[in-house]
Amino acid sequence: MTPTTVLFVCARNAGLSIMAEAYLNHLALPDLRAFSAGLEPAETVHPGALRALAQAGLALEALAPKAMELFALPQAPQPDVVVALGSEPLGGREPRWLRPPRRLGWLIGDPASRPGPVSVSVFSEAFAALRERIDRAVAEAHFAGLSLAHAV
Repeated sequence: MTPTTVLFVCARNAGLSIMAEAYLNHLALPDLRAFSAGLEPAETVHPGALRALAQAGLALEALAPKAMELFALPQAPQPDVVVALGSEPLGGREPRWLRPPRRLGWLIGDPASRPGPVSVSVFSEAFAALRERIDRAVAEAHFAGLSLAHAV
């Protein structure tokens, strides 16, 4: 069985979506794999997000901001579910997918989008909110079985 691919998207792919990707992959569920992307990707992951993930004991390697359009390329992992994070909806900025994904929107404030310095505790709070939403989505099977429905 092909795992369901979940793509977490936020504005810059420097905070929320990176933390969501790291957490869902940390769960190591055989039927789910996570990626993240941004509408306008930052140069680097926000240091506060990296610190919050490190404090939670999650792996940091291979985490880097990416453009959402990369996942619309034929050779890229195709998302079965796209989860828009933060206060900015995807709107008309979504690429043309090879197959239409299921769309979810989670309104969670993104500390990486705040101007100026942001404390690690703010990132830790956002990470806790993400963990809660992801745990609930997994428990309620919001991501389950979608790769079969999209099989070509």
